[in-house]
Amino acid sequence: MKKLGTLTIAAISLIAITIFTLQNSQVVAIKLFFWEAKASLSLILFTTFSIAILIAVVAVIPTIYHLKKLRNQSQKKVESLVEEKEKLSDPETNTIVSNNKEENSINP
Repeated sequence: MKKLGTLTIAAISLIAITIFTLQNSQVVAIKLFFWEAKASLSLILFTTFSIAILIAVVAVIPTIYHLKKLRNQSQKKVESLVEEKEKLSDPETNTIVSNNKEENSINP
C-alpha cells in the first residue's frame, strides 16, 4: 500500500513538472559578471532549485552527525545507569550494601 502511494505521488509530480516545463519553455538570458548563458526558463528554475537543495543538505550534514554522536553517547550512559540500577536492586547486593552500612554505623 505504501508503494502505491509513493508511485501515485511520483506520477503526479512528473505530470506537474511536464506541464510546468511546457508552459515555461521561453528562452531567457542569464548574465553573471562576464559570463552569459541562454536556456529555457524551466531549466534554469529547476537547476537553481536543485543547487539550493544541495547546499542546504551539505549545510545540515555536520549537525546530523553531531546529533547522532550525542544520541549514541546518551544511549551508552543510559545503559550503564540501567546496569548500575540492576546491580543495586539485586537482593544479594542489597544485603551486602545494608551490611556494609550497618558496619559503618557501628564502627565510626
